[in-house]
Amino acid sequence: MYTDTHERVQAGCVLAALVLWILTLIPLYLSRRSADKRREGYDHATPRIHYEHLSDTDLRTIGAHSNTMEAFTLFALGVAFNRFGNGHPLVADAICIIFILTRMIYIIMYLLGFTLIRTLFWIGGFLATLTLYILPFAT
Repeated sequence: MYTDTHERVQAGCVLAALVLWILTLIPLYLSRRSADKRREGYDHATPRIHYEHLSDTDLRTIGAHSNTMEAFTLFALGVAFNRFGNGHPLVADAICIIFILTRMIYIIMYLLGFTLIRTLFWIGGFLATLTLYILPFAT
């Protein structure tokens, strides 16, 4: 299916980004379970109503999960845009790997509550994604 190593690296990074999003479901599930135990009458039809009753850790977990899903969408489209726009494949490989590394650290910093460091890694991941969109025009 993939004709060269560059396509494999980029597709592997897209898969890794999806796996990161799936992994953020684990602490999200645990925070929801703890919220269910703390509050009677949790309504699955309106799950966001209970946010004001959640701890800071639970809110950070939800934020990390939501942001990872949002970042995945832009990243996957950026990889496709770069691929079909004939951007430089070696540079795209490096950018994809940088994105995955910054997102991994970002999620950890988000869950631990290190806001400034988290923001710096978010910026790094966003710039990597943005570069994938610009790269076809630069080569």
